[in-house]
Amino acid sequence: MARKRARSLSLQGRPERRILRGMAFPSVATEASSTWQDRALRRSLDHVRGRSLDRMTLMVAAARDLANETGGAAFTVVQVAQRAGFSLKVFYRYFASKDELLLALIEEDSRLGADLLVEQLVGITGPVERLRSYVEGLFGLLTHPGAVGYAGVLVREYRRLSESNPDELRVALEPIVGLFVDQLAAAVDAGLARVDDAPRAAETVFVVLLNGINDVTAGRAEPKELATWLWQFCWSGLGGTPGVDHVDNQEGERL
Repeated sequence: MARKRARSLSLQGRPERRILRGMAFPSVATEASSTWQDRALRRSLDHVRGRSLDRMTLMVAAARDLANETGGAAFTVVQVAQRAGFSLKVFYRYFASKDELLLALIEEDSRLGADLLVEQLVGITGPVERLRSYVEGLFGLLTHPGAVGYAGVLVREYRRLSESNPDELRVALEPIVGLFVDQLAAAVDAGLARVDDAPRAAETVFVVLLNGINDVTAGRAEPKELATWLWQFCWSGLGGTPGVDHVDNQEGERL
């Protein structure tokens, strides 16, 4: 009886010891030391994860195509699913709503836009010149193939999504807004712009720029001319000296 009780206690303790051992030595759980069940499950999950990523990518790409065709978000999830080659059931397996899909599209294209802007900033060292290049480059993106749909979705859905999904929208726009925050913070650190809260100021300026992008997409303004005017307007609002929009890279003095 005592032996049977001891065996029972021993079996009860094994799972707990295994958990504690994993917590104390997490680096020991390598591919070589894992069980065959762990390895098989990992491979299975990797396959499922890869297939899911492929499907999600196809649906976001379908949404991008439809946005370019309609100039905004005037499409249905049924159209997205059909364009991507999936059923509506498969669509809702990955996206709970059309808004989630729009946020995914905004996040993907914000990242692409930020990458293009970073390429433009290469070689520009003056903080204020980098800010100006960002503003002008943002409007320049409107002439990039495939950007019309993204711009249309963003300017038409921004206010609604900022009320219904504020945190998710902030994350989706972080790549492109965060790039502006970095440039503004550098200008503040150099004493060339005067704002107390760089992230808040950057978000405010971005909304102003969105209004300008809306005018361009609606055909009411020419991108280059409006970008120049908005830059001068925003630079003045950021505490910059009128007429001073770049610094000498050698001496660090205002020109």
